[in-house]
Amino acid sequence: MKLILTHDVDWPRHGPGREHILARKKRFTDDIVRRVIGEGYNPYYGIPDVMEAEERIGVRSTFFFRPWYDDGSSVEEYEDDLKSLRASGWEIGLHINDASSLESIMREKSLLEDVIGGRVYGSRVHYLRVDNEGMLRIAKAGFLYDSSIMYSKTGCDPRNTGFTVLGGMLVFPITIMDAYLFTYMGLGEEEAASFVPECIRRLAMSGAEYATLLWHDSSIHMKGGRIYPRIVEELYSMDKVEPVRMLDAYHEATRSGGK
Repeated sequence: MKLILTHDVDWPRHGPGREHILARKKRFTDDIVRRVIGEGYNPYYGIPDVMEAEERIGVRSTFFFRPWYDDGSSVEEYEDDLKSLRASGWEIGLHINDASSLESIMREKSLLEDVIGGRVYGSRVHYLRVDNEGMLRIAKAGFLYDSSIMYSKTGCDPRNTGFTVLGGMLVFPITIMDAYLFTYMGLGEEEAASFVPECIRRLAMSGAEYATLLWHDSSIHMKGGRIYPRIVEELYSMDKVEPVRMLDAYHEATRSGGK
């Protein structure tokens, strides 16, 4: 089974700000809270930590970046990260803010492509706020694949595996999302650390060919989300599971007659 590793970069490079973080300080250890207060540390910036965890075992993933953020800042703030990711083999996709029109999608796509100096092939809509017509607009905008669908937010649901074809575009549903483990499913950190590998193992044994894991870079310093390095190592060790980028899954699926 191809396990597609993905990360949404939801926050600007400088983070949501001290007030926002301290209002949610229960998400973090006391040490991190002290650094936020004393150093202005931004624990929502987790890209280097994700890269380190994946580099350690020799895998690569797909990062979805928003072209601009809620405070008006641009993805250009991430220019150094984008260069580092691409140079080292990670994939960059578009985290679409507004899928309500073809024009808005194309504008966002062009902005990110201008910053990275290359083509963007995959997308995921922010907050998964997209309907069927929006998905067709994404396909019309020239994306080869998307991952904005999740049929169930709880449990280990086989419907969230594989892919479908819509408007000539491959759609890989999200199998597991970090945020949903700790909200909709109400799991504790150790429960989630057991659930994720067990779910992926069960799906692989049942014959699923593709599964998609979404782990936000902003969660890797949070209680719960910090288990990502441990989880990805265990997933990598599974005989029937191969962690890949979404681009790799697309190539495999099209070679297998998926399109």
